[in-house]
Amino acid sequence: MVSNPYKTYLKNEIEGATKGKLILLLYDGAIKFLRQANRAIESKDIPGAHENIIKAENILYELMSTLNMDAGKIAENLLKLYDFMVWKLIEANMEKNAEKVNSVIKLLLNLREAWKEIVEKEQEIENSNENKKRSVNFAG
Repeated sequence: MVSNPYKTYLKNEIEGATKGKLILLLYDGAIKFLRQANRAIESKDIPGAHENIIKAENILYELMSTLNMDAGKIAENLLKLYDFMVWKLIEANMEKNAEKVNSVIKLLLNLREAWKEIVEKEQEIENSNENKKRSVNFAG
């Protein structure tokens, strides 16, 4: 059986990802599905638009379910923002409205950028800690 290299890569990427990287992958997926929904709206593919908007909504629900509500205001605000985006997508799906889809894409892109910065800083700290562990102190 011949494996699909993209699926193999994606499987390896997910299995080896940190929580932050998984969140980035979820944002990437939601953005991808919403862009596909917009293309479907433009081409009057109603079932395709519906299917892709629902996929993005499901990702938002997943993001909501993984929030650590003990983290305080940040988690509460993210929950409200995700809920707002789901509502916008419900409206967009009923109306097949590309502008509403685009407004959610913009929010997701901003959130993704913020998460990307967090993940990069965590990676820098991790790399710094790894380098410290590897260094040898010959001074005794």
